[in-house]
Amino acid sequence: MSINIEKLDKRDLRRLELFSEIVEQGGISNATLTTGLSQPVLSKELITLEKSLGVVLCNRGRSGFVLTDEGCKVYNYANEINSLLSDYAAKLKGVQSKLIGHVRVGCLDNTVSLSSNPLSKAIEAYYKLSDDVELTLEIGDFTVLNEKLAKNQLDMMIVVLNDHQTYSYPHVEPIFTEESCLYARKDLAETIRNNNYSLESQRINVGGYAADTMYSLLDVSQYQNLKLIDGWHVESGLMLTLAGTHISFLPTHLIENHDYRDQFTALKPKQWHFSSQFSIVLRNHLRGLSPAASAFYDCLIAAAKEST
Repeated sequence: MSINIEKLDKRDLRRLELFSEIVEQGGISNATLTTGLSQPVLSKELITLEKSLGVVLCNRGRSGFVLTDEGCKVYNYANEINSLLSDYAAKLKGVQSKLIGHVRVGCLDNTVSLSSNPLSKAIEAYYKLSDDVELTLEIGDFTVLNEKLAKNQLDMMIVVLNDHQTYSYPHVEPIFTEESCLYARKDLAETIRNNNYSLESQRINVGGYAADTMYSLLDVSQYQNLKLIDGWHVESGLMLTLAGTHISFLPTHLIENHDYRDQFTALKPKQWHFSSQFSIVLRNHLRGLSPAASAFYDCLIAAAKEST
């Protein structure tokens, strides 16, 4: 393999980094989510890298994404470069005796009353590390947080992923779980109980990351006139359930730690319930975090272990 290049500049290093990400994600299309770049931009960067090196790195088309022999070698070289850069970053971090920096964190909403959520303890531990660190916390739904992570407006997010999404990110670390049950207002729950827990003609708020689980638990196919309301969200589900017009899967901590427990009843809680795994999700690999973000990540992991 003959490489027609004498010296790597910053743009070449960035293109090698993108090439590594494309390889690890199994193609350009999959890498759009983890890099935050569009498919045309990634294709252009890959073509430019091939021209710069003077080799074809991969075959891409209907048959899928396949590395050439040269591409395999360049991928291995790129990983060596990334390892060297990480080592130097660690050494430079050691030069700076005081932690300085800003970390941007996103978290799904309606988890503040969950005792196993380590976020508050991690924030407290983080600020004890240095007077020169700061943290921005954004609370929102998955779509908003994921978009900001892709645009590098967040360093990390704490969310629930389905099985397919888990493989779309280079780093996912589980840290706590949340339990949910099917709730109804007490008067409606009594009616359903008197009807042998039949959900026929009931309005049920479903959707979100656990939609398939909800459908399966309730065995919706057995009903002729079940009214499934697509657009599940914790707060909207809570309000609709309070109205007594709908039943919803809601986090147990949200009900038990507020006055709602006097108004709601969990329907068949041993059967109609599920667990949600919350994880720290990174846009890039762990080694790509800034010193401040890396320090907060460590605080999160330590706080999560204490909470279990």
